[in-house]
Amino acid sequence: MKQRIHILSLFLTLGMVRFITAAPTELLDIYTVDEAGVYSVILEFSDSDIAYVTTEKFVPPTLKIAFVNVRWTRGDFQRKTGVNPLYQYSVRKPVNRHAIEDENKRGRTYTLEVRLDFNKVPDYKIELKTELPQVPSNIMVISWPKMKDIKSDRGPIVPYKRIEPALVSINFKNADLVDVIRLLSEQHGLNLILGEEVTGSITLKLKEVPLEKALDLILKANGFTWFIDDNILLVKTAAGEITHSAELETRIFQLYFLDAGMIITALTEIFTSQGKAVPLSSASAIGGEAAGMDLIMVTDVPTNFELIERIIRTLDQENAQINISIKFIETTLKQDEAMGINWSMRADTSLSFGLGELISHSGDKVNLATLTPMTFAAMLQILSEDAGTTLLQEPQITTFNNSPATITVGTTIPVLVPQAEGSMFGAVPYTYQDQNVNVSLTVLPRINENELISMSIQAAVQAITGYVGAEQRPIVSNRTTNTNVMVRNGETLLIGGLIFDQDDLTVGKLPFFGDLPFFRKFFRTNSKKKSQNELLIFITPTIVSS
Repeated sequence: MKQRIHILSLFLTLGMVRFITAAPTELLDIYTVDEAGVYSVILEFSDSDIAYVTTEKFVPPTLKIAFVNVRWTRGDFQRKTGVNPLYQYSVRKPVNRHAIEDENKRGRTYTLEVRLDFNKVPDYKIELKTELPQVPSNIMVISWPKMKDIKSDRGPIVPYKRIEPALVSINFKNADLVDVIRLLSEQHGLNLILGEEVTGSITLKLKEVPLEKALDLILKANGFTWFIDDNILLVKTAAGEITHSAELETRIFQLYFLDAGMIITALTEIFTSQGKAVPLSSASAIGGEAAGMDLIMVTDVPTNFELIERIIRTLDQENAQINISIKFIETTLKQDEAMGINWSMRADTSLSFGLGELISHSGDKVNLATLTPMTFAAMLQILSEDAGTTLLQEPQITTFNNSPATITVGTTIPVLVPQAEGSMFGAVPYTYQDQNVNVSLTVLPRINENELISMSIQAAVQAITGYVGAEQRPIVSNRTTNTNVMVRNGETLLIGGLIFDQDDLTVGKLPFFGDLPFFRKFFRTNSKKKSQNELLIFITPTIVSS
């Protein structure tokens, strides 16, 4: 379990905030209240003008509330309690090295610290109620649910920490900007350097805001920025040039799903003028082969890293996968199918119902069609009963959503080819060349709403349609198609209309005599028959569940 650390050390120094008031507000009383399901600590004040800052620590579990221009006349005060998990609370005037100096320079400014010590910091809330119609009319209520309702873990504040993590609550009106920054740096144990140009006043009310975010808001509202260098808080004009190495920060982000190059493209749009990113590989870091860039080293101003990380984590998400099942089926066309397969003629009565669900994408001639699982099964049964139908290939491939997948299946045929006109002895040298006959398919699938899958398809089909020459060199036909379609998850896309002619040579011979040298031609008969074949491509995309 991750331990979350909130620090809001409110420890106000004398003279840190300049308020001009006629008289300080007085803390009249402090006590605990036990109500149904809730414990509370009540602070009563004499006036509604209450400026404070809260600080929460987990080591030790403490909540401090520091008040400016508030007086307590009863001296240092401490009381034990039985309201779990609060075991004691106290009121004291903090001692600070600046107190005497500030009192002499500006006159007395009353500061007060109320401290609540817990066994474990509960999920509390602070409410300031002023000018109530009943007595007391000005109170602060710190309340939390009783033990059975306390949350065990409030989670991390920020993923990256330039300074010690803290949640702060601030309530100031027309406060001097320099005093507010001095106050925050003092209560969090930071040394401070301010440029002469840092001036102005600010009114703000923040409740449980991370300290880094509070500094960003306070300073950016006045045109300033800040950075940390070895526990030193430096504040300067936001528009100034970068002159200090600590103004830039470098972090390395681990990627779990995407390659670094894809992320860097997006980051370049949100970088400041000093921002840059370098892709790295965790494999190369340990001496292995860098198969992929799964790390990004980012350098930019610290205030931009919240946006940088948000972009990285938004993009680096688990991507859905799509399984693509493909069937390449070649069928010989019947005598009356010169224009392509006639499914109604081939289908018997028991299967014709499924073919009625075929949805054409190309008008009268079905070159592209969407098949439901029932229709697809019906077609396969029809084709399996046809002796002139052959299943050429049945590959499957799985790819990421919006990533291309390429399938290539084929055969390499050695072809005998002459290499020269002949030698002095009249012999013609021959050699073999490889002739590739391939079926290739490239599919770019993309998942849309309602489990619709759009596909960009490029198909190229080669086939041997005959032979020519004394060497019987093959005649290879090429058929290509490019299309964009959309089908539902698990449905099948049919690509048809890839028709090519084929010459079939049939040799008839008498046994024994048909194989005799010189005489075999008298005992053989050769017949050529032309046929038409259609290549059918069935593509079934299915979303793979995680």
